[in-house]
Formats: sequence, structure tokens, C-alpha cells
Amino acid sequence: MQKPHSIIEVSMKFLMSVIGLFLSLIVQADGKLLIAGGAIASHNEDLYQAFIAAQPSTESKVCIVPVASSSPVKSANAFKQDLIRYGMDESRICIFPLAVVDDKSTEFDETKWRNNAYDESLFSDMKLAKGFWFTGGDQMRIVESLTKEKADSPLLKLLKEKLKNGAVIGGSSAGAAMMSEPMIAAGDSFSALTQPQSEKYYGMETQEKGQLYLHQGLGFFPYGLVDQHFDRKARLGRLIRALSLTGIKQGYAVDENTAMLVDLSKHMITAVGEGNVTIVDLNEAKHVDSPFEIQDVMLSVLAPGDSWNIKAHEILTKASPTRGHEYFEEAPSQGAGLALANIRLSQLLGFELMDNKHSQEVRRYSFIENAQGVLYRFKKKKKSQGFWQTNGTLDQYSVAQVYMDIEPVKVTFSH
Repeated sequence: MQKPHSIIEVSMKFLMSVIGLFLSLIVQADGKLLIAGGAIASHNEDLYQAFIAAQPSTESKVCIVPVASSSPVKSANAFKQDLIRYGMDESRICIFPLAVVDDKSTEFDETKWRNNAYDESLFSDMKLAKGFWFTGGDQMRIVESLTKEKADSPLLKLLKEKLKNGAVIGGSSAGAAMMSEPMIAAGDSFSALTQPQSEKYYGMETQEKGQLYLHQGLGFFPYGLVDQHFDRKARLGRLIRALSLTGIKQGYAVDENTAMLVDLSKHMITAVGEGNVTIVDLNEAKHVDSPFEIQDVMLSVLAPGDSWNIKAHEILTKASPTRGHEYFEEAPSQGAGLALANIRLSQLLGFELMDNKHSQEVRRYSFIENAQGVLYRFKKKKKSQGFWQTNGTLDQYSVAQVYMDIEPVKVTFSH
């Protein structure tokens, strides 16, 4: 027979339910992020509409912050025109005057805007806005303009409060990199995997080729490290090395002309645009530092329209499973170079690994002639999942929980 509850027990349960409801309302007040991988095309309607649709209301104002750009006025106006193209009224859009480089297309010297993150008399539009966009350029310009000796500027404090209360913060390229804390500021994959971490930032040119450099970010994205230009600039190795150095377990990487829409209240991300979003998980990984080597990194790759439950580590897709229904049956090609097909990560893991009945492993190499090299080994395990869909002409693959290793190798050539 069940014992009756005491008045104290009932009161405590009621109190806990009220507290739980209150906390849930606080969580649901969190806003959204739209983190774009750079090189956004003006015709990418899905991406722009995702940013517009994420706004808390059809009347809320959006402020563009062009501080990262070498042409701040030009880049802000370009994004403004794209928002107008996709239906946002011009009266809803403002440009916050924050820059560190003079825009040669104007007669005004925009370097005079350098300290505006500390001038609260300029914040009237920002206080009304519920949407914010950071243009591309150099992510160090963003961080150095919004923080001083690791302390938040008044503008950054305002943005964090806005995000907490339901606003949307978006950004592309540099505006994506600054989202995490710490952030990746420079470095290419090969240098990151074969050279020590840099202790100094040497400028934007080291983002294309140079040692890995990590710096303070703004921390809007709380789930792990962010990387961008992921497909074109081959940044998988760089992201994995950055995760191993920081001890952070998850990395989230976005291809060019692509974005991930992050719902902070639901702990969900959705891939939007033309490329992929890649989730890198080091929870099961083991690595050594000199020379760098790592085993059992877990990869998941989202196609446009796919979502990812960050808490459950689960992919949500409408695509069809490939396991047990594999289309290909031949042994995959192993090696490196332009003569091999499926250079993009989603294509490699889809065509070569998950949609191939006789494939358990795919190997790719990166190297400099007669010098160091690294081996990427991609592995299919029991819990690895593959998914396929088509829009009629284009095959799109999604994968979840594919494993990979990175190993140092020595490469020699004979002619």
C-alpha cells in the first residue's frame, strides 16, 4: 500500500516544480546564432531567409557591425542590400560605426570609429535591435575592439544581455570564428599538425598559411570551438589539433556559403545553405603531442536541412540510411592528389565509405615533397551511420559517428 505524502513533501514538490518552470523559462529566453562559413553568395536565399526568420519579430531592428572588415562601410552596405533583397525593410536595418581600418571607398576616415564599443551615447539603435550581424575580415579586429585586457566592453556586455533575452547574433568568416571561447585565429591544417603552436598573431596572411594560433574569443557559442571556410581551406586537421591543445571535446565547422543555425534554448543546430556542417568529437580520442598523432576522433557531417541535437549527439535527417542498402561494392581508392575523386569530406565519407558495402576504411595523405606528411584514416564502426538523399541531380550525404585517426608519415619521391 502506498504511503500518503506529507504536507512538507507535497509543498517541496510544488516548490521544485515552480522552480523548474522558472528555470525552463530562463533557458527558453536564450537567443539564436547564425554562424556562416564565409564567402556567402548573394543568391543564397536559404541562408539570408534563415537569419531573417530567426528574428524575434517581423518588426525587430537588425544592426550590422563591420569592425572585422578592411572595407567596413562597403561590406556593411553589401549585407544590408542582401537583407533588403530578401524582404527586410530598410528602416529595420542599421550599421553600428565600429571599425579599425579606413574604408577607401568613402571620404570619411573610419579609424575614428575605433573606440566606439566604449561610447554608450552611440548605443541607441543597438539597444532597440534584436538582431546583430558581424561581417567577415579579421577576427582579431572584432575581439580587440570589443574587449580590453580580457574584460568586456560596454557593447559586448549589451550583446551578451541581448542574446540571453532572445536576440539573434550572426556572422560570417571572422564573424563566425569569434563566436567560440577560445577562438582559432590563424593557421593551416598541415602546419597545425606538424609544427608547434604559435605564441603570437602575425596577421591575416597567417590564416591561410602558418602555425596554429589560438586567442580569446567572445564566447557566444558555448558548445565548443568554431571553424569556418572549412571545405575550401581543408581545416579538418587544424580543428582537431586546436581541440587537442585546448582540451575542448567538440568542434563545429562550417563550409563556405553555408551556415549553422544554433537554437541555444533547444541545444540544436541546423545546416543551412549549399555546403556542410561538420561536428568533430574527441570524447573517445587518444593522442600524443610530439609528433602529433591521434586515434578515434568521431566525425558527423550534416547536409543542408539536417539538424544535430547537441546534448544527445544525434543527427536528425530526412535522408535514407545507407547501411544495409549500400549502392557501391568496389574497394575504395586509397592515396592522395587531384586524380582521386570525392575531395569534399561529405563526398569522401559518403561515396567512398558509408555507401560502399566493401569499404571499412578510407585513407588520404597530406604531405610536402620529401618532407613530413600525415595520414588521415577514416573508419566505419558499428555505430557509424550514413544517409543519402538527392534533389534530382545532386547526391547529398550525411554521416554520423564515423571515426578517424591522424598519423605522421615520411614521404619520399623518386623521379
